Amino acid sequence: MFYTLMVYIALSVFTIGLTYRLSSWFRFNVGINTGGVTPWTRIRAACKGVAGLFNKEKLTLLGIVFLQDILLQKHIQKQDRLRWIMHFLIFSAFMFLLIFHALDQIIVTPIFDRFYLTMNPWLIIAGIILLVGLSIALYRRYVLKVPRLKTSAMDLYTIIILLLITLSGLFMEMTKLTSYDYYQKIWWVHILACLFGLAFLPFSKMFHMFTTPLSLLANAVMDENSDPANIATRQVMELDACTRCNTCSRHCSVAVACDHLGNDTILPAERMHFLKEYIANKNISSKKLAAIQQGIYLCTNCDRCTVVCPAGINLRELWFSAREELLRDKPPVDLMMTPFSFFRGLKQPQIDQEQYDSPLENVKSMLTAGGDFSAEMDAAPIVIGQGSNELHEVLGLSERMESFSYCFSCENCSTVCPVVAHYTDSQQSLDLLPHQIIRSVALGLKEMATGSRMLWNCLSCYQCQEHCPQGVKVTDIFNTLKTVSIEDHK
Repeated sequence: MFYTLMVYIALSVFTIGLTYRLSSWFRFNVGINTGGVTPWTRIRAACKGVAGLFNKEKLTLLGIVFLQDILLQKHIQKQDRLRWIMHFLIFSAFMFLLIFHALDQIIVTPIFDRFYLTMNPWLIIAGIILLVGLSIALYRRYVLKVPRLKTSAMDLYTIIILLLITLSGLFMEMTKLTSYDYYQKIWWVHILACLFGLAFLPFSKMFHMFTTPLSLLANAVMDENSDPANIATRQVMELDACTRCNTCSRHCSVAVACDHLGNDTILPAERMHFLKEYIANKNISSKKLAAIQQGIYLCTNCDRCTVVCPAGINLRELWFSAREELLRDKPPVDLMMTPFSFFRGLKQPQIDQEQYDSPLENVKSMLTAGGDFSAEMDAAPIVIGQGSNELHEVLGLSERMESFSYCFSCENCSTVCPVVAHYTDSQQSLDLLPHQIIRSVALGLKEMATGSRMLWNCLSCYQCQEHCPQGVKVTDIFNTLKTVSIEDHK
């Protein structure tokens, strides 16, 4: 009676937790483009997307991903051989024990009627394999101390519950034919640990055994042209697929800033943990908000995290969606001196123009205490040499900055600029084009150079600088001009 009651309680809690987690994929969203999409619309879109998978090309692709990335875990093998051995041992032993032990009366016993009555050496071998895998996990965390691999309370719970289940299962199997009393006592420990693990599974890190394969399969068949409703659902699911293995943090191009600034949320894995909390509860403390804003704004969208993620999570798109939502709903920060990255410029056609421009205008207003940079350019008289000594003195501090004097207005920088290319009438929208700003610097037109909207809409993508035949450090000069303008407004 007690056993039956515990089984029903564990199954009930598991079902409730699973329902909540699955429903959250359709209720929550990261970003600004799905605010008007209802959960039912997203469910219908998901069903339509699944139905569209039943063709030869996509089924073949899913089969390859299932074999290579889910069963054989090739992605992990390429990155870290020891970690791959750990995962493969735990995964293979766990699946064997699930089929031939946990579900034995459903799968095995009908075929081998005496299976349950004798000691099965294969179960002992599988238990030892699982124990070896868990030992490697402890070794990596506490002895090897893999860089940036953080151990949370959830990590400890996962290791402890798996160790308890494995050790009790081994002792139970070894006492099956020697002592019935000991067998019964250990059986209760084993079964209660299993039921507790089952009940808590949807709320724990172990839920990734379902979500990580789904993430790998979904990202294999989805791209940026997929239904926005399905992309929103996938991004929320990806938060559950993250195992916080910290592979992304070890490869992050701005991870070094974490050590200097002491802000862990600069690391991608820590940002993932924050986003899970944020989408469920938009009200967070100002201190935590400032920390996550710094982490997201410092992201260069280099895509290294996406490439190395063993769960197949499209992290670059996830950061982009989160950043746009924070820009819309939260106060701006000093870091937002430009639209942040070349990637955001490439995504500009997918963003409402007001949403793209308004955060930048807010920061400019904040920096100038109500002033207007562009107003300076309109008011500036066109006098050749005005302010030339002052401006040239600032920009002539190094040969790198003084390179503006090499410019002969070939307009190559304006031709390759993605910001210029975005506008139909770029001259009207941006005031001055890149080559015109450099010429303004050469002529000493300080107010014109620092007041141009082009200067403040620059993506810092360095395309102009890389393509300049004269080696003019265009982007570096732009950054210095922004600093000059801010200093003048203090």
